[in-house]
Amino acid sequence: MLRRTVTGLLLVLAAACAALALATDHSYVTTPSMYPTITPGSMVFVSPTRHYHPGQVIKFRANGLVWVHRLVEIWPTGEFITKGDNPQNARDVFLPALTRKDVVGVVTHAPRWLGFPELIAHDPAYGLGWLRAELGPRGKITLVGTIGLISFIPALDLPRLVSRRTAGLSDREGVAC
Repeated sequence: MLRRTVTGLLLVLAAACAALALATDHSYVTTPSMYPTITPGSMVFVSPTRHYHPGQVIKFRANGLVWVHRLVEIWPTGEFITKGDNPQNARDVFLPALTRKDVVGVVTHAPRWLGFPELIAHDPAYGLGWLRAELGPRGKITLVGTIGLISFIPALDLPRLVSRRTAGLSDREGVAC
């Protein structure tokens, strides 16, 4: 019963993730350029808009890559100036200059952790390294404990334990089955 419930929940979760991936414009974050606002392993959801203004976090294409950075200035010539929130970052320089036509949209949501499955699938060593860094000691213990518990559940043979208890037997009595 418990195994079916866990399997059912995992299937529902997988279906929800697949629907989310197919129905939305989303990307997973791979670098700490937006740290601490958006951490690696986050997933960003984007919505197109007609008007952009400084202060918004935008998704755009430049230099052959997809970026998520903060719009810090719009010049009268139409150039967009962006910068990652990480204090170590300088303003971005793109050739040709970034303009409105390069912008995909505004980041509306950036839930932490949701992008780790994609990040790990595309680059396992890098993704797992960031996951370990993001979890911290308490998170690592929780993750290992959860995985251990999930892997231990099939070994419990729950139907047999339940039938023993309902028959009035304790777990310590030897019974030939």
